[in-house]
Amino acid sequence: MKKSLLALAVAAVAASSVASAATVYDKDGTSLEMYGRVQAVVYSNHASDNSYDDAGLTATGRLGFNMRTQLNERIAAYANAEWDAADGNGADDDSFDVRRIYVGTDFGTYGKLQAGRFEDAIYWNVTSYSDVYEDWGCWGQFGDGDKRDGMIMYSWSGYGISFMATYGTAKDGQTVEGAWDADETLDLDNAYAVGLGYTTPDVLFGPISINVGYGSANVQSDVNPLRDNHNYDSYDNYAASLVWGSIDVGPYLAAVWNMRDFNMINGENDYTVQGVEAVVAYGFENGVSIRTGYQWVNNDEDNGQSVDGQIIPVYVNYNVTPNFNVWAEARFDVGTDDEFDAITEYGLSENVYSCGARYSF
Repeated sequence: MKKSLLALAVAAVAASSVASAATVYDKDGTSLEMYGRVQAVVYSNHASDNSYDDAGLTATGRLGFNMRTQLNERIAAYANAEWDAADGNGADDDSFDVRRIYVGTDFGTYGKLQAGRFEDAIYWNVTSYSDVYEDWGCWGQFGDGDKRDGMIMYSWSGYGISFMATYGTAKDGQTVEGAWDADETLDLDNAYAVGLGYTTPDVLFGPISINVGYGSANVQSDVNPLRDNHNYDSYDNYAASLVWGSIDVGPYLAAVWNMRDFNMINGENDYTVQGVEAVVAYGFENGVSIRTGYQWVNNDEDNGQSVDGQIIPVYVNYNVTPNFNVWAEARFDVGTDDEFDAITEYGLSENVYSCGARYSF
């Protein structure tokens, strides 16, 4: 099999930003590609980014560069830099923020080593397969937003096997989804994660992939825990996924499970956050794709309180051309507890929708 499902998934995530990257320079083994997008999205009440929860339109952009140079016959150096731009709620809220930025070395059949800002091995190797929506997905896998600074990653794939390992150095203000009491931001002392998967050759309409992952992180202890990290000490992360097919054309089925077990300093308020995402999708050759599924999130505290969030996302996209697409998306509540919304401030009990148009280059 020429391409593993991991490679296809990584390519699919990248394709959400890149329609057809423009080669700015390509000579003597050195290349530079530029890519980006500009989009406008209309959000319904309780979904738009304004203080009145009214319907509104948000315009955003993205700009990125891929760089690569051949060092010798077997080794190449590469780098990526990508930024997000948003119109915010006014002139003072306009932003131009780093999304991913890293530099690496490609050793060919011996794998890749890279360092910078990006997600950990669990996202890339296990949970990214359900990250197939624009706005109303990933609630059950709570890992898509964990882009962190100071990351080091080794990855290797071959014979249907994919392996990734990441290590995160000490950094302040890193995103940790599920850390509700700290607004999902913690000062981390260190973190590591590993992901392992196996992909079969095509079975009927596509390959089948089984993936598992484990990670752990320690929160910095040389700060005031009640003030700076809200009593967090560490967490363990477990994940697994089962995938069949390709998200581009034809049927696509995916199921993802993710759990984070948070340990508090006093040991009295430990809790577990876990979620499940199921995806059923079909991509037509004319550029139309339809995706739906089920997402469940649970917050289970050691004191006995257990609350759930449950939604069904629906997404329809039409790639008019390789550079231009339009979509409509909705999220329907199917049993979210009021207490869950109070703890997480996710607002999953609200039915919301969005529709947008994007130009990519």
